[in-house]
Amino acid sequence: MLSTNEILTGLGLVIVLAIACRIVAERFRLPTIVLLLPVGFLAGVITEDVHPEALFGDAFQPLVSLGVGLILFEAGLRLRLDELNRSVRRVVLRLISVGALLSFVAVAVATKLIFGFSWGVSGVIGALLVVSGPTVVLPLLSFVRPSDRVRSVLKWEGTLIDPIGALLGVVVLDAVAQGAAGDRPFHPGILFSSLAVGFAVGVIGALVLRLLLRHSQRVTPELAVGVSLMAVTAVVVGADLARDDAGLVAAAVLGIAVAQDSEIEASRILEFHGTVVELLIGILFVLISASVTPSAAEGVLWRSLGLVAVMVVLVRPLVVAVGTWRSHLNWRERAFAAWMAPRGIVAAATASAFSLSLTQTGIENADQILPVAFVVVFSTVVLYGLTAQPVSRLLDVAGEGAPVVLVVGGEDWGRAVGRALAAAGVRVRLWTSREAERAAAREAGLQAEATPLGVDVENLETELEEVSDALVMSASDDFNALAAFELGRELGRDSVYRLVPGDHSDGDAAGGAEGRLLFGDGLTYEELARRLEAGAKLVERPGDGAGEGGLTPLFALDGDGALRVLAAGEERPAAAVDERLICLDG
Repeated sequence: MLSTNEILTGLGLVIVLAIACRIVAERFRLPTIVLLLPVGFLAGVITEDVHPEALFGDAFQPLVSLGVGLILFEAGLRLRLDELNRSVRRVVLRLISVGALLSFVAVAVATKLIFGFSWGVSGVIGALLVVSGPTVVLPLLSFVRPSDRVRSVLKWEGTLIDPIGALLGVVVLDAVAQGAAGDRPFHPGILFSSLAVGFAVGVIGALVLRLLLRHSQRVTPELAVGVSLMAVTAVVVGADLARDDAGLVAAAVLGIAVAQDSEIEASRILEFHGTVVELLIGILFVLISASVTPSAAEGVLWRSLGLVAVMVVLVRPLVVAVGTWRSHLNWRERAFAAWMAPRGIVAAATASAFSLSLTQTGIENADQILPVAFVVVFSTVVLYGLTAQPVSRLLDVAGEGAPVVLVVGGEDWGRAVGRALAAAGVRVRLWTSREAERAAAREAGLQAEATPLGVDVENLETELEEVSDALVMSASDDFNALAAFELGRELGRDSVYRLVPGDHSDGDAAGGAEGRLLFGDGLTYEELARRLEAGAKLVERPGDGAGEGGLTPLFALDGDGALRVLAAGEERPAAAVDERLICLDG
């Protein structure tokens, strides 16, 4: 039994490692999950303080259930039924029904042939490896940014397959345990009854939570996060007490149902839950991988890699072929979906629980379930995490690769800047709330959209996925400050620029600290508009040609076309030989 100091050390180390992995992954532009498993495994090898059984004892599995329930609730909040057109809906339903059953059978047979385990143990492994999950799919989709149709399919499949796969695992586990004990007969209807219980509890919880959230938004909006945490805990515990693992279904249903209520502002909940879920994912991955010993992993390593090869090369393409049959997805989108099936936290968590349960029952090779699942989870996470982006580009289902510069404001000056940047080879997107300005921008060859500021966090994240810099240049200084504040929360303050406010502005305090100021002192919207009306133009010049003949440098592009915005008050570095400048002439 660990001492108080050892428990404190273990908990602190787990949290530090989980957050450090995210920081390092952001620095080197890697999916965080690629680092979590090896770091947790190494931590388990080096120290005894991070082992979940030692830290939490019997409380670990219930804590995992609550954590996974919270993860699925947050994932459900990000799902919108309007994404499910008829074609996408049909594909998702096939993938989580026929596809899940096909994957279960195929992986179970492959496990039996490769390892020689009993059909019971092979069936349990096949069931728990059905799941994929939002813990790995959503970060990869955010990292890769595939096309909308394939994104919707994979996002819905990844969220819904977790509770279904977990329930399938419980059914198989129950069948194996009862067969070994020789007691009461097994009833496969347990799967459907668990689904029904989870769905019912989730719907009831959603009705209550929607009422509570509507009230809290009117009276005490800061309680929205606490109210949602209370509801998630209640439905997960209530459903699990009625049926094993029905709480996962209830949590996903709760999130999806709340997300469809247009009267509820999910942005505050998502903002907090996103942080909590990121931390939970990191902690759970580190703890579970720390519980696998090197000798156990080494004993199943090569055969597990063979199982991974079968799953990647044969099983997943077959499942996607069945799921997308006669759908509107083109062959490129189907190929990318076939190359996106990482296993996540639910597979690891259920493997840990199932392995212990069957080992205690006395079933041979049950102790191999967790090591096999760990190698499969780790291998698929690394494989798909490192190859998803290049594969998406090869198949042309992601963005064009180059970052996008966002111009906010569709007045004459904003359109002029957009045209100049586009002419220099920069990808430009323009946001304006006025339809006439959007039409004028499109006529000038620019991609123009309505301003989505103020929408929920998930949709704003999606809108800004390809954006590297934002230039806020509307005629309203107050709007510029507020828009810079909101965009800065998503892109980072150093990537958001706004025009110098005019002398008349008195509403800048709302976002006064947000957004770097564009260009030079005195270049307010009014001054730039006056110069433009007087005949000034935006021109492109070599890097050594600025500052002559009344030219005012505004932007610089290096030899690779990367854009640098010249902010007010900053000295411009000496121009490189191959640098180009976009200047204001006049």
